[in-house]
Amino acid sequence: MKLRLAPLAAVLMPLLLAACVGGGSPKANVAYYDLSAEPVNASVSTGTALRTLDVVPSTWLSGNAMYYRLAYADSNRRESFVNSRWSAQPAELISTRLQRSLLSASQGSVPFCRLRVDLDDLSQVFDSERSSRLVLEARATLYGVQQRVLARRTLAISQPAGADAQSGVAASGALTAELARELHVWVQRECVQPVAAAKAQ
Repeated sequence: MKLRLAPLAAVLMPLLLAACVGGGSPKANVAYYDLSAEPVNASVSTGTALRTLDVVPSTWLSGNAMYYRLAYADSNRRESFVNSRWSAQPAELISTRLQRSLLSASQGSVPFCRLRVDLDDLSQVFDSERSSRLVLEARATLYGVQQRVLARRTLAISQPAGADAQSGVAASGALTAELARELHVWVQRECVQPVAAAKAQ
């Protein structure tokens, strides 16, 4: 029995050794991206009465994959770019951008509102092989004193992009700037402190 297995072992051993030292096909390099820079005229002029701001991702956005959909083929199918990733979770990158825009300036009074943004979608939607849109969908909830819900709203924002992942990254700055502007106007309108609570401070 041993004599019969010896020739087979002699053939397999070099193949196993080649696999161990990396004889397989080399892996492609993966590029990691931050959000692109905001447009020059995109800064929010004043801050808001926000005490805290949190961006919470949906389960499928808890990693750093960059997702896309082929709307012209099957819009219900979600795929991820093989060689492109966000540098962190999208919710983390967006949260940093929003905090810088909405929490940076003082309103002259003690901030009392809390904003929660539930990130439902951030993906690049291809309407054709050469044209796409970077799409963000979210739900925002504004809390006042004693965690009372002041207002809720949904957001659906998109920016035109091109034929690859890099074009989606390039659109991310304008996308988050538009998100910050919409939230700023909304918070300024809805974050109204009750008279009784104001006197109690």
